[in-house]
Amino acid sequence: MQGTIFTSFSDMVIEKMGMECWNQLLNQTNPDSSGVYTAGAQYDDAELLQMVTLLSQQSGIAINDLLDAFGEHMFEKLYQNSPTDLSSINSLKDFLLAIDTVIHSEVKRVYPDAYLPTFKYPSPDANDLEMHYSSKRKLCFVATGLIRGAAKKFSEKIQIDHPVCMHDGADHCELIIQFQGKIDE
Repeated sequence: MQGTIFTSFSDMVIEKMGMECWNQLLNQTNPDSSGVYTAGAQYDDAELLQMVTLLSQQSGIAINDLLDAFGEHMFEKLYQNSPTDLSSINSLKDFLLAIDTVIHSEVKRVYPDAYLPTFKYPSPDANDLEMHYSSKRKLCFVATGLIRGAAKKFSEKIQIDHPVCMHDGADHCELIIQFQGKIDE
């Protein structure tokens, strides 16, 4: 897993729960990396999953809710550090449609060893977008959080439905995004 994921996770834990909580997670999970992460390096997926599981147990927050909150928290960092210029994308829907073809292709160019999820869009229409998420990591709840973070970035109200999930045995997740207009400013 890309180091940016780990640095974003540590930032979120420290910001929301304190440095003591982060140090406790590291002490209790004893990751192979010793908890020293750099954005461009690769780390074992299990390290993050162990920390999320332990944080869930200690905080009483469900794992899926933690992953969703993490995705939302991480969005801005990923957006700011995107290897491609995103300034011409003016709507959430256009952004979501550009993930695989524009953003992920540039990420792969810069980080050839990065493993990225794939998204397919079977039937885009004016008010909804159906996204099919596939990944061996099954981090669909991080994806929903990232979508929520993107909605905030583009000042758009959305609802996300998740009627099909790999955690229930499906080969992909279906995320249906309903666009509900701009957020009143």
